[in-house]
Amino acid sequence: MASSVLDLVSPLQTRDDQLPEEARSQLRVHRLLTLFGAALVVLFGPLYAVSNPDAVDPLWARLGIAGVFLAHLAASYQWARVRDAYVVGLWGIMYGVMGWFVVITTLNGFSGDYAVGLLLVYAVLAAVVGFGAESVGAVLAFLGYGGLLSVTGTIVGPSPQTSPFILIASMGTIALTESTLVQGWLWIQETIREQESRLRGFANSLPGVVFQFYARDDGTVGHHFVGEHAEEVLGVEADPDTFHEQCMACLPESAQNEMERSIEEAIAQETSWEFETPFQRPDGEQIWVLGASTPERRDQEIVFNGVILDITARKEAEQAVQEERDRFETLFDTLPTPVVRCVVDGEDVLISDANAAFEDTFGLGAQEAVGAEVNELLVPEDNQRQAREFDRHILEEGFVRAEVQRTTAAGPREFQIQAVCRRPDEGPPEIYAIYTDITERKQRERRLEAIFNQTYQFTGLMEPDGTLIEANDTALRFGEVDREEVVGKPLWETYWTQTGEASKEKLRAAIERAAHGEFVRYERPIRGREEDRVIDFSIRPVTDEDGEVELLIPEARDITELKRREQKLRAAKEEAEEASRLKSAVLANMNHELRTPLTSIIGFAEAIDEEVEAEEGPVAQFADLIAKSGNRLLRTFDSVLNLSRLEAEQTDPTGEPVDVAATAQSVADDLRQTAEATDVALQVEGPDEAAETQASPEEVQIVLRHLLSNAIKYTGAGGEVGLRVERGDEAVVVEIEDTGIGMDPEEVSELFKPFRQASEGLGREYEGTGLGLSIAQRAVDRMGGAIEVDTAPDEGTCVTVTLPALGETRRTVSPSAS
Repeated sequence: MASSVLDLVSPLQTRDDQLPEEARSQLRVHRLLTLFGAALVVLFGPLYAVSNPDAVDPLWARLGIAGVFLAHLAASYQWARVRDAYVVGLWGIMYGVMGWFVVITTLNGFSGDYAVGLLLVYAVLAAVVGFGAESVGAVLAFLGYGGLLSVTGTIVGPSPQTSPFILIASMGTIALTESTLVQGWLWIQETIREQESRLRGFANSLPGVVFQFYARDDGTVGHHFVGEHAEEVLGVEADPDTFHEQCMACLPESAQNEMERSIEEAIAQETSWEFETPFQRPDGEQIWVLGASTPERRDQEIVFNGVILDITARKEAEQAVQEERDRFETLFDTLPTPVVRCVVDGEDVLISDANAAFEDTFGLGAQEAVGAEVNELLVPEDNQRQAREFDRHILEEGFVRAEVQRTTAAGPREFQIQAVCRRPDEGPPEIYAIYTDITERKQRERRLEAIFNQTYQFTGLMEPDGTLIEANDTALRFGEVDREEVVGKPLWETYWTQTGEASKEKLRAAIERAAHGEFVRYERPIRGREEDRVIDFSIRPVTDEDGEVELLIPEARDITELKRREQKLRAAKEEAEEASRLKSAVLANMNHELRTPLTSIIGFAEAIDEEVEAEEGPVAQFADLIAKSGNRLLRTFDSVLNLSRLEAEQTDPTGEPVDVAATAQSVADDLRQTAEATDVALQVEGPDEAAETQASPEEVQIVLRHLLSNAIKYTGAGGEVGLRVERGDEAVVVEIEDTGIGMDPEEVSELFKPFRQASEGLGREYEGTGLGLSIAQRAVDRMGGAIEVDTAPDEGTCVTVTLPALGETRRTVSPSAS
């Protein structure tokens, strides 16, 4: 009956959701007791009416009391205050019921059936109070209240039909029994609460969310318990009634269906349940969770005790491992160097896999190589023992790097092998080996070593801090030292550098500069076997890809003898320059001493020639010969004097603006008579505007005079000489071209040396000192210009002079061509 009534009121239980689970359970029990009390009060009426028809027991009173019970029950579904204080209210009703029963029993003279009913109500109501009480005091108060009312009834009411002593003794016995039972019941409840508290605390102390899931035989599922870490781990409330729905809402749709299927399967087979799934917390964070539980069969339900763990870190680690494994496999397959995986079987190392580069290098595909003993397959016969020793080192040390020789499709090659040993939890040890072909590198190293040790220079290698790493044999022999005596020491502490503290400090500073990327070079002393020598010393930094200095290369060359020769040459040069300056000074100072007498001699000779012009005889011939010889001597002296001036640098190097075209016309006019005397046609061409250069006017005139007189001298009768001046944007160009004898082009360079000319010796055909071209060359060089000669035997000569042009152009009267 109670069950059917509960079914009727169960829809109203949604109002109880806000109460804790324990309070809801207590409320349900006391509501059942309320229904039981209402039914008991009503049913006792007909029983008493049958047993004692004359009894005083109005039906309306019983119905009223039953109505109070039902009203209290109904009010608990409507008002929260009634629901919260339901137990206390029920106690108040039972106090009233107890009083009413004592009154009815007293009015009926404590007859046997009413006395028994009173004892029954007394015991039942006390048990109800004890069921909801938190201490035995509430029960004792109720029992005392009932007992006091009953004693009062026997005293003030009609003469009782039942012995008061028996009645009081029975009620005392009931009171003692009830209080004892209630005390035991309260102790049991306290013990259960303590155990539940400890279990709940233990469950909440575990990592993850501890839960207890049930599946009943009627198909309903839910949770008895959910650990308080649910909010922290999953972001959902730890409410057993809604926990399952909250979790399902956070799963992807595909995972929801799969999880439901796994739960149904675990329930149907009553087996352990485990499930991994992505889980999106209500705050938007995406995590991975693992749920696991084991079943336990109870009355009409299966209880799964389990835990939900956040495995995001583990899944990320697994994903990282998988990605790393994928990268490794990709790297393994695509590396350009041979890579093999081997397993150790006793003393044999068997190939289990090989990449494509292995086939390219060794001429064996992976399928052919798998299962073969790697040493028998790749190692030359005379290296087998070393290969076995190499394998032993790998197994003992875990990682080995070495340079080895292996047999390839192209014959024996040298490799650098890097091998690592892996020992899995299950199975034999594995060896991974990478072969890098270093054959060409070793050949280069041997060649470099030969160069390093055979060069005549002192060469070494240093750390950036100056510590010597290596020194070549030349340096070691020079100081008669062993490599062990110097390698590993700072360079300034080695044998060679013990030439004084100042020298050492300068070396330290040079190394520090080189360590910062600077190329350093200077001359310094060095200690040799027998004496200190002088070296040309340098330090070159070697940088890595980032520009950081990783090595220093010190180099030195013994220049002691060179320095001695330079010193001798310097002394000789100084002597020669002093002699040259003395010569130039003497020639310059002789200007007055030679020119004045020559001028007088020439003048007197010309005067004598004029006096005897009408006469014939030796006097006229002697006068003419004296005049010609004097003029020749004067020209020679002028040439020597000009050369001496240039060598002594007595001319102005800055100069002034000079119109080269006007100067050329003036020189041509001076030499025209000489040209006509030898039947040579002289042609002059110039620009319509000034062709200026910055120079000494005297030097420009000297250059043009020497070149033009040379052209006239070496052009025979009937020949032609052309003088052309052109002005460009950056240069003034003078060309002097003749149709004379020309010469071998290979002899041109000799013409610009002093006292050299095309015809030399006693039998030479043309007069001259051989200074003209040398003077012209030096003068042009001082003006910043250049001279070029284009000539061929019997075809004439063209001399081109190029002088820097002056920026501003000024109009001049063009010289006439003649």
